[in-house]
Amino acid sequence: MADFSFVQITDHHLLESEDSLREGFCPGHAMRMVMRHISENVADKTDFIISTGDLVEPDTDATYQGALKLLGIDSSTALPGPQHVNIEGLKDFPMYFLPGNHDKRDMFTRYLFPDSKPVNLYNFSFEHKGAQFVFMDWGQESKAHLFPETKEFLAKALKADMPSVIVCHQHVKKIGSRWLDNFLADNLDEFWDVVLPNKEKVLGILCGHVHITYEDEHGGVPIYGLRSTAYPFARTDDPLVILAAPHYRFVRIEDGILISRIYKVSI
Repeated sequence: MADFSFVQITDHHLLESEDSLREGFCPGHAMRMVMRHISENVADKTDFIISTGDLVEPDTDATYQGALKLLGIDSSTALPGPQHVNIEGLKDFPMYFLPGNHDKRDMFTRYLFPDSKPVNLYNFSFEHKGAQFVFMDWGQESKAHLFPETKEFLAKALKADMPSVIVCHQHVKKIGSRWLDNFLADNLDEFWDVVLPNKEKVLGILCGHVHITYEDEHGGVPIYGLRSTAYPFARTDDPLVILAAPHYRFVRIEDGILISRIYKVSI
C-alpha cells in the first residue's frame, strides 16, 4: 500500500446563498474559509477531500443550487464520485460527498451525481493506493439505524484483503452528551459485531453529525469525530450551539497506519 493523505470536512448546513445567515452565523462564509485554508496549507499533499454529510439545510432546490455554485461544481459524475470542486485556489479538486440526515437522497443524487439514479442508502466502497474506503449509510433520520442492507454491505466490504477506512455521517459511540447520544442506533451492537472481528483491517472510522471534534476507540478500533464547518455544538446534556472556529482533519495513511492532524480555521 502506498502512503497518501486526504482531508475530512463535515456538517456544512449551507443555505440558499453564500451570505445567508442562521441565527447570526454564516455557513457559506465558514465553508469558503475552510476551503481556502485547505488550498493554502495542505492541498499540495492531499489526494482528495471527503465531506461526511449534511451539505445543506434545509434540503431544497435553492440550497443545493447554492452549494454547487459555492463549490464551483459544474461537471457530471457517477456515484460514488469523486466530484470536482473549484473554489479558493482548488482547481478541479477531487471531493467525495456522503449524505447526512439533512440530505434527502434523491435530491442529493440529482444535484451531486446527475449521472446516477437515486439510491435509498449510500453504501459504496472504492480503492485508493491499496486502501479501501467504505462509505456506509445510517439512514436519513437524526437517529441512526443499521439497516440489514448496510450490515450486509459492510460485512462483504470488510472481507476484502486490504486495509479499510470506514466513513459515515452518524457517530458510532457515546461521546458524553445526552441529547447527541440519543441519536446513536438502537442496534449499534450489530455494527460492532461486524467490525470487531475484522478490526485488524480497519484503520479507523471517520464520523460527523455531532459537530464536535474527538478521538476515541472501541475494541481497539480508532474513531475520529470532527467539528462542523458550520456552527459547533458543546458537549453538554442539552442542545447548546457555541461560537468556535471550524475544524478540518488532515489524514495521513503511512506504513499501514492512520494518523491525523486537526486544523482550526479562523473566520
